[in-house]
Amino acid sequence: MQMVLTLQETKKASTPPIEFVEINKAVHALYAIRDGRSGNMGERRVRVLVVARHVTEYRCKFPGGTVVDAEKPYEMSENHAMPYGVYFVNFQIPENETVADSIEFTQQKSPWMRIPVMYNLPSETDIKEHTHQLTICLPFLFGDRYSGKSLVEFMELNRILGVHHVVVYLNDTSMSDNLLKVIDFYESNNFLEVIRLAIPLAPEQIWYHGQLVAITDCLYRQVGMSRFVAFHDLDEFLIPQQPELLPRNSTLVALLNELLTKDVASVRVPTQYMDFQSRDGLMTLKNIGRKKYLDKDLTKCVLRPEMVFEQGIHHTSRVIQNHYKAVHGDERILRLYHYKTKGGSEKDNRIVRDYGDRLTQRYLEVIAKIGL
Repeated sequence: MQMVLTLQETKKASTPPIEFVEINKAVHALYAIRDGRSGNMGERRVRVLVVARHVTEYRCKFPGGTVVDAEKPYEMSENHAMPYGVYFVNFQIPENETVADSIEFTQQKSPWMRIPVMYNLPSETDIKEHTHQLTICLPFLFGDRYSGKSLVEFMELNRILGVHHVVVYLNDTSMSDNLLKVIDFYESNNFLEVIRLAIPLAPEQIWYHGQLVAITDCLYRQVGMSRFVAFHDLDEFLIPQQPELLPRNSTLVALLNELLTKDVASVRVPTQYMDFQSRDGLMTLKNIGRKKYLDKDLTKCVLRPEMVFEQGIHHTSRVIQNHYKAVHGDERILRLYHYKTKGGSEKDNRIVRDYGDRLTQRYLEVIAKIGL
C-alpha cells in the first residue's frame, strides 16, 4: 500500500538554475549537448541550444583549439514566425578533438563565449537502465492560472497512476504562496524536480513564453534517466481506458510498456475535452461532462526520449533514426483528459469510479500536512 508523502526536516537542494549566455543581441545560448547517437542528424555532433533571430555564421572552438564552422542551424518546427525562435546549432566533432565540460561559441564577429556542455548522450542502443520509469514534463507554470490545491490533485492522481517523477519549469513570474508551498513539499520528497529557467526575452518576442525551450530541455534531460516521458499541462491527465487489465499501482507504466515497443519512439495521445464547470473541490471528480468528439490534432505525446531528436508541443517533430516511428494512439486504450470549458453532451465518470476514493484520501491528507 502506498503512503502519502511526509514533510522532511531538511529540504532537498534545488536543481541549479539554467542561465542563458548572451552571444549578442540576436543570439542567446543555453548550453551544448554532446550527442553520441548516429542517424538522420549525423554522428559525432555537438549541438548548441539557442534562442535567436534567424541568423547564421556560427563557430565553435573545441578544447584542443580546433575551430569548426556550424552546419545550417536546425530550426524547431513550432517557432511560428516569431521574432525569436529556438534552434540547434550543430557542429561535427573533429577526429582529433574530445568534448569536455565546455566549449567556446560565437556568431559572426561577436566575442568568444564559453558554453557549458550540459548533457552527454550515449548511443540510444547503449541505454539499458533508467532511474525512473515514467516522467511527466510540465512546461512553465506562471501567473495565477493554477492553485496549490490543483497541483496536489495533479501529483496525487498521477502517483496513483504510477508516475515516478515530475519535472516542472518555473520562470521569473511570481506565484501564489500556497502554490510555492506545494512545490516545496513535493520537491523535498524527491517526487518533483524544479527547474528554474528565465527566458531572456519579452513574452511577445517568442512563441508562448518560450515553452519550446522547456520541452527541449526536459527531453534531453531525461535521456538515460527515464524510460518514458510525457509532455502535458497541469489540467491534463493520461487516463487508461481499460485499467482493469493493468496492475493497480503502475497502470500507466504497464500500458506504455505495451505501446512503446521495438521501433515505436512516440505515441500521440488523443485529447478528450472535459467540461470544466465546477471549481470547488477536486476538478477531476467534480467535472464528468465531456465533448463527444476526440481531438486528434491538439494531442500530447508520450515517448522514449533517447529515440527523439525534436519534440513539439502537440507532436513529435523528428525521431533520430528513420526507422523509428511516431504513431497515433488508440482512443480505446489511452486518452488525455483535458479539463477546459468546452461544454459536453456526454458523461464520463471513469476517474471517479477507478480512482476517486484513493484520490480523495490522499488529497485530504496532503493538504492537511501542508496546511492549505
